[in-house]
Amino acid sequence: MEEKTECDSLYPQMCQPIVTLKALLDFEKGPHPWKNLVEPIAPRSRSRYLGERYQVLDFNDNPVTYVENETRPQVLLCHDFKGNYLNDKYINGVQGEEQWVDYRFYNWAGIDIFCYFSHYFVTVPTLQWLNCAHRNGVKVIGTLIVEQKNVQLLRDILQSEEFMVRVVEALVQVSKVCQFHGWLLNIECALESSKVGMLRDFVQLLTERCHAEIPGSLVIWYDAIAKNGRVDWQNELNSANDAFFLACDGIFLNYAWDRQKLERTENYIRNYCPDRRLDVFVGIDVFGRSQKAQMDTNAPLEQVMNFPFSVALFAPGWTFESLEESSRRDQLEPDDRNVQFLQMNDRFWNRLWRHLYVRGPMQLPFYTSFCLGSGKFYNRLGKTQSDECWFNLAKQNFQPSIPYTPPLEYETRNDPLSHWTHHFDGALDGGSCLKLRNDEHDKRLFACDFPCANDLIVCYAYRRSNPTTVDLALVLKAYCPRRHECMRIVCANANCHVGERSNEMRAIPLDKEESLQLLKLGAASQLPLADTVNGWDIRYYYLSAEELPPGIRIVDIGMKLHKQPEALATDYALLGAIHLQAGIPTRRDYLAQRTVLFFDRPESRK
Repeated sequence: MEEKTECDSLYPQMCQPIVTLKALLDFEKGPHPWKNLVEPIAPRSRSRYLGERYQVLDFNDNPVTYVENETRPQVLLCHDFKGNYLNDKYINGVQGEEQWVDYRFYNWAGIDIFCYFSHYFVTVPTLQWLNCAHRNGVKVIGTLIVEQKNVQLLRDILQSEEFMVRVVEALVQVSKVCQFHGWLLNIECALESSKVGMLRDFVQLLTERCHAEIPGSLVIWYDAIAKNGRVDWQNELNSANDAFFLACDGIFLNYAWDRQKLERTENYIRNYCPDRRLDVFVGIDVFGRSQKAQMDTNAPLEQVMNFPFSVALFAPGWTFESLEESSRRDQLEPDDRNVQFLQMNDRFWNRLWRHLYVRGPMQLPFYTSFCLGSGKFYNRLGKTQSDECWFNLAKQNFQPSIPYTPPLEYETRNDPLSHWTHHFDGALDGGSCLKLRNDEHDKRLFACDFPCANDLIVCYAYRRSNPTTVDLALVLKAYCPRRHECMRIVCANANCHVGERSNEMRAIPLDKEESLQLLKLGAASQLPLADTVNGWDIRYYYLSAEELPPGIRIVDIGMKLHKQPEALATDYALLGAIHLQAGIPTRRDYLAQRTVLFFDRPESRK
């Protein structure tokens, strides 16, 4: 996003930071070739706390409790990955065997704000990260940073009130054009005490202008410079940094805090601004500066959540960076490096998940092929469109609302104990899908919030290592808040066992002709109207909400692997895609059979 240089021919193909004050002020002159490619931020559900058994989908008639997002701690993920602007800067992604195994973030369900961070003057989030986050309903903010080596930048910004206003307007324009939600302000250089008041005014004006121009925007201050103008990290909220906190939407506390500092912060909040507790983001550096972190990041996270404050997780890309040296030393092939990263990353996030609130999709139609945003090939409907390795986070699909659970020791690729893994040797769409080998329990995939006021069409694509010994069921959890009742809806082959519980029903599959006739009449699907496509089986189901009491919701999507007694431990199923969309009530009569949802008359359930 900076001025054109001798690399002018590459400019339209990549996202760049702004490195000079002149380039910032000239930003409106453009060009901005990718501004029309940014996806709008998607809505997502209210928050749920899933407890210790977040992997397992249960069907007890207990209340499904939502927490308003504004009333619980927020999670800001500050993405500092080797200086950033690497493979992610390319608008159309990159190709090459060495590029496809790179850092990918996919635990969006537990994140509220994504900050793209670098040590350039103005860090503009890249298109890949913007679209990946927005698709999952996560706000993205950029970074303005001035460090001691560039202290003149700050003096220039504050040279006069008129010039300061120009800089504020330029920053607002950058975030409007590039369609992200605001800024992290990281001022880590000393400033003359006479200028501190103007710096505070800068923070307040930027916050006010962002709020006026960008709905839902936010400006967050990093705890570095104090009110005396010195760089003096407080690691708490107190009278030395509160002027900046009060001028914006939140403060990102430095990492060297302890329980005493958290208690002092709590006392400050209680006495001076009790309604702003959740605007305090306590910093945790995953690399471990000033705190026990890395694979033990769960320990400081638990301390923060016990108060509770919000949290800012800095540099979770450690799960990739920490493996790079050993991967080079052991001369690991890309496939093995990818497996190693996924294992490390999933183990890391599993340790945090019990402390986090989850938000999921709530908008129909819903489709995912589970592509992580990279691969060794690129498929469409099971057919290879390109056999080149590639990396493009903008092509990442919805990922499960929970981390997969690896065993205690590093697993092998054929370890049957894991619930599911990402699979890169086959895909329906994109470069990966899910692989299931464990047939215990219903596994939660998505915590969601889809209305059942209208009929639903449910479909999924799958493959099996042995069709005679393995089958796969999609399981929906419907919930009636009026009576705190739930229903297990099984979408499966007739051979799959369904229990005898009163709150359980089997969905009736549509045959190819039925689905073709129905979907031709107006409900377009992202899956083909066929029983199979390029080696993938496809199942369609029609759920008819004819007599449901108001308020029924689909609150979870899960899966269940079924194995016959003669099945091998290594037998598996691949889940290639899931698609849910609203049905067509006026066309129900075209179906010879359909599943009718009844909450009030269990004996009538089919």
